[in-house]
Amino acid sequence: MSNKLVTRLRNKDPVSQDDENVTKKEAANEIERLEEELDRLRGALEQIGDQAFEHTNSTRLTDQLWHFVRWAKSVAREALESSGSAQGVKGKNE
Repeated sequence: MSNKLVTRLRNKDPVSQDDENVTKKEAANEIERLEEELDRLRGALEQIGDQAFEHTNSTRLTDQLWHFVRWAKSVAREALESSGSAQGVKGKNE
């Protein structure tokens, strides 16, 4: 959906009957597209969940996984902290 459409829908701006019909059609098309995307992603997750993990006793693999987990937590923490500080600055300026 276009940003203009989203803004109009959120603001509940008055629109003509023709615009309302177009807006409803665009919204319906976007909902249909999102439902198809959701179905595709659910199917992919089911396929991933059905895969057997064969290397459960590999020490090297376990070490690599823990390294990845620590790295992912660090990246997530930094992203949250930086977005939090950006939100704080934005909130103070408004």
